[in-house]
Amino acid sequence: MIEAPAKKSVMEEAARLSLQLGRLLLVNGADTAQVQTAVERFAAGLGYEARLLISYEALLLTIISGGEFRTKIGQHVAGMTVDMTAVHALNQVADGVVLGKLDADAAGVRLAAVEKGLPSYPRWLVACALGLTAASLSWLFGGDGRVFVVSFVAGAVEILVQQQLRRWRVHPLAVTFITALTGGCVGGLGMRLHPGADPALCLIAPGMILVPGVPLINGIRDALHNNMVLSLARLASALLVVTAIAFGLFAATVLTGVGIPTSGTNPLLPVVQDALFSALATIGYVFLFNVTARVVWACIVCGLCSHALRTALMHLGLDIVTGTLLGSMAAGFLAHVFARRFEAPPATFAFPGVVAMVPGSYVFRAVIASLQIINSPGTAPASLVAQTMSLVISTILLTAAIAIGLAIPLSLRLTPISSNNGHDRR
Repeated sequence: MIEAPAKKSVMEEAARLSLQLGRLLLVNGADTAQVQTAVERFAAGLGYEARLLISYEALLLTIISGGEFRTKIGQHVAGMTVDMTAVHALNQVADGVVLGKLDADAAGVRLAAVEKGLPSYPRWLVACALGLTAASLSWLFGGDGRVFVVSFVAGAVEILVQQQLRRWRVHPLAVTFITALTGGCVGGLGMRLHPGADPALCLIAPGMILVPGVPLINGIRDALHNNMVLSLARLASALLVVTAIAFGLFAATVLTGVGIPTSGTNPLLPVVQDALFSALATIGYVFLFNVTARVVWACIVCGLCSHALRTALMHLGLDIVTGTLLGSMAAGFLAHVFARRFEAPPATFAFPGVVAMVPGSYVFRAVIASLQIINSPGTAPASLVAQTMSLVISTILLTAAIAIGLAIPLSLRLTPISSNNGHDRR
């Protein structure tokens, strides 16, 4: 009579910890397959068979042992972010339980520490790093020295504004709109004071660093793994964020008088120059994703190689979609190599390596072109309609190319899912 309630209590605690692990992985940027695997391994380490159902709002878990089962729904999933240090720490907890190094109580303590938040980089450093990313992207898109400097300032200022608005708990879409508007206004005014080769880049490049590249990529990967409900939720959320960015940039064009053209092509830089600025562009993302300092250089190598390979292939006459696919595959395979070297999840290296190729500028131009069509109903020129459709199709194909390019190497079980040595220091 005493053992049965005690057993139920133990099962309840195992289910609670398993759900906490899965929720923390999900909100910190882990893909659905990784969450599923980690929770099942964690529960197995505690002596239970687990069945997990993942939705965008909550997780539903059933654990089974000796003919008994418990079904429990987890807490509401808050807004998702990307924190690769947290993902790595959570996988270490799962490994510790599987290997018998952690019991339920010790695992609970470790999970609570991750819940409170792991050490991250100073806000000013993240802002400066992302300012450098925006400046480097402007150079990759064909900007000059003045555009580079103004984009750096605009990118850093908008990230500082974004950080403050989040501390005030402003609605996420409002944060995105205000942040994009701020960066666009700073960039536009900078170009009015000191005109550069392509003023629009001072709006587009800072807007690019706000694009939710990881949710977009994870959404496509979920679709490839037939997790359609979660895929649609991720993609819809990412689309809303991108639209809010585009609206903010459109408002900035009205306020500053610096327009964003709906047409245009990105110039091809020499491969060496492209590699240099691709490496610089990746730096901001490794700080944004809270990647540990000891593996930053590996993330930069992934970003450098993937983008430079795409540029080299385009110099040889390959189209941008195929080049993006092959560049993403290169980033995925390199991520496996570095994952084995550092005993860390491959996503730690893969995501920072490809986010710079996410076609955010195509989306911005597509939204602005759509607004122009709406403002001239029935009289919009056919060329504008065709340009809008081209931008939409290019966005879809490029995003899919990145996701598929990553999915091919990341689907191979060449590396352990996570570290088990416990040495993950800054």
